[in-house]
Amino acid sequence: MMYSVSRLQLYERCQAAFYYKYLLELPEAPSDALVLGKTVHTAIQRYLSGDALENAVDVALAEAQLPMDKKEVQSLTAHPAVMSIMGGYVEQHFHLPLLDNGNLVIQGYIDYFNQDESGIVLKDWKTNRSPYEPTDNHQLGLYAWALSQMTGAEEVHGELVFLRYSLSKKQYAYTYDKHDMEEARQWAVRLAVDIDGKLAQLETNADSALLFPDQPGVHCQHCGYAELCIRSRKVTPVIVDSALAAKQLALEVIRLESALSEYKDQLKSWAKANGDIVVGDSSFSFVPSVSWGF
Repeated sequence: MMYSVSRLQLYERCQAAFYYKYLLELPEAPSDALVLGKTVHTAIQRYLSGDALENAVDVALAEAQLPMDKKEVQSLTAHPAVMSIMGGYVEQHFHLPLLDNGNLVIQGYIDYFNQDESGIVLKDWKTNRSPYEPTDNHQLGLYAWALSQMTGAEEVHGELVFLRYSLSKKQYAYTYDKHDMEEARQWAVRLAVDIDGKLAQLETNADSALLFPDQPGVHCQHCGYAELCIRSRKVTPVIVDSALAAKQLALEVIRLESALSEYKDQLKSWAKANGDIVVGDSSFSFVPSVSWGF
């Protein structure tokens, strides 16, 4: 299997979701957040490759899987950190062995990096509403390792650019040395080896549910496979008699709400196209709404 940072991160978050997405290759309904992120990345890539901002945004919107707000996409694309870039490399692809024997290979795309006499600067665009530190996960560390392999650099300065916060004075950045990069590589190797081992067990007809168990958590809120998890679970009485039981129930509620949200979205699409859905004395109707954020 070819590995990527996103595949490894999904496996670490929830092995069942990894199994559904990458082994069974089940379709996942596009979410507004994921489509927005991809659309903005496309617009930035086109702009930094020489396209006019307006046209870059229009092309990205035309390729989007869901309708997107043009003003929002244009505002995020026109972030000062993007507008100030001169030169460098955009959407740089890498395809590298994680081990000397070449058995484990990882690939990915680096949003932007530049190399000059002062060193290498790596930037990754984020449309998240909640910022986090680069060291909270291994994404930038692994990208820094890839750049070190490609250029021979012993240090790489990485930065997460949260496009919603153009006026923020805080910089979410970290300079990766050889030790940091090696730590990120070992993280990738550990997960990839674990996955390879389970793939070998699958070939002997081992139980996939035991090999790739679900791991309920806050990530269920944005998972398109939550409904598959609740369908496969037996309903048992819930007794909250400890802090651990309360936490487990809270995680299960998050997963149920995620599945319920997916069901509602399907009903909304049907009602929007075909009219009200009447069930007994209840009716599901499509009612447009407007919300404001400050």
